[in-house]
Amino acid sequence: MSAGQYTHDNFSKILIRSQVLIALLLLLTLVVTDFWFPSAYSLKAGVHGVTAILAVVVGTFLTHRAFPLIKGMKVNLESLRRWLLAATLLNLAGAISGNWIYMRYRGQDGPRDWILAHRPLFHNVLMEFKEFISLFPFPLMLSATVLLYYYGLPIQIRRDLCKFVGITILVSWSFLMLGFVVGLILAKLRFV
Repeated sequence: MSAGQYTHDNFSKILIRSQVLIALLLLLTLVVTDFWFPSAYSLKAGVHGVTAILAVVVGTFLTHRAFPLIKGMKVNLESLRRWLLAATLLNLAGAISGNWIYMRYRGQDGPRDWILAHRPLFHNVLMEFKEFISLFPFPLMLSATVLLYYYGLPIQIRRDLCKFVGITILVSWSFLMLGFVVGLILAKLRFV
């Protein structure tokens, strides 16, 4: 590798990491304001928002790690296992905190009642869909994590398992994004 190529690769890594850091800070700033929203449920909403954003960020990072895995390229599996474990735990935390705030959503005079009165199509189509789709990323990430820890580093020679793990990460990410976008729309329509 030439010195110019090394400098270009270094610059690319710095640029990508800077973009990720700026996006993460902007997203977390958006959610951290939930903690000071004038509502008795601001703590629940804030915790769910932070876990959801972190799950999306880590899940998005994992999609970039999944493509080389699917193509059969050499991947640092030790690092991938740790990131997958973190993503699995964040998805679990997002599901738990989502169910914690969901009680308020379905409660008397909650956002669900308001949305049904003002935007019934939104609830009947998107929210019913979101309630189930948002739970899919956790078992998918868990299965990929278990596979990587069960087979260990020799999984690299099993192309079928590597493709399965990569595709599972991508499918999990797509469910994660669908749930995240619909959740943002819900938060904009009516805060808990």
